[in-house]
Amino acid sequence: MGLAEVYDFYWNENADKRTNVLPLIASPFVIPLILFAYLYFVLKCGPEFMKKRKPYSLKTFVRFYNIFQIVTNAYLVYRMLTAGWFTEISVFCEIPDYSYAPKPLKLARTMWLGTMLKVFDLIETGVFVLRKKNKQISFLHVYHHVSTILLAWFITKYVPVAMASFNLLVNCTVHVIMYTYYLLSSFGSTVQKFLNPFKRLITTIQMVQFIILMLHNGQSFLPSCPVPRMPAVASIVILIINFVLFYNFYQKNYKKPVEKTS
Repeated sequence: MGLAEVYDFYWNENADKRTNVLPLIASPFVIPLILFAYLYFVLKCGPEFMKKRKPYSLKTFVRFYNIFQIVTNAYLVYRMLTAGWFTEISVFCEIPDYSYAPKPLKLARTMWLGTMLKVFDLIETGVFVLRKKNKQISFLHVYHHVSTILLAWFITKYVPVAMASFNLLVNCTVHVIMYTYYLLSSFGSTVQKFLNPFKRLITTIQMVQFIILMLHNGQSFLPSCPVPRMPAVASIVILIINFVLFYNFYQKNYKKPVEKTS
């Protein structure tokens, strides 16, 4: 087998035919180029552009962006529920269904929509740059966006099936809560004071999400669960790194330092 044949076998023949024909999935270049442009803008080009400029307000845009995220994530959760989650699909091991039956096909296309939403999420960091919210452009923030897109892309390309869709189901549910909090907090200091006790809770929910997803993906290694294991390995590695980063963020921002006694 020549190099071209090896590439075609692993990149195209092994891909799911239902999703590999959808925009951004088949090409090995488009998403990496989007991520390269994203990193170049948020780490170099954007900060240089804003260096001698006043921060843009963009308050109205941010509110509409938050509303869009709430509605879109809720819609994806609805699509997954109507595709069989919790009625025909359980949280336990599920044998992959790559058929064109209505519900498996709907689930596969919902996962593609989820990947497109993750690409759209990159706008958030661009807004931070234009508003000069440099503190929010942390390694955690950038890594989380990039790793999530790469994971969503490869899962959508190769295994857009019930068990793998649990990642998206949980993540979209968490995002509905998270962006509702962001939307409410954009309405001034009075609302922010009311929401302050919930700020720590949002980070906790995100960390609990990672633990739940790691446990769910871990089922793939059981002898009684005959499913592809590479997606689970990639998911668990990325989830562990995200958990560690979020835990460090939690410790740094919400844990009071222990006072030394003389």
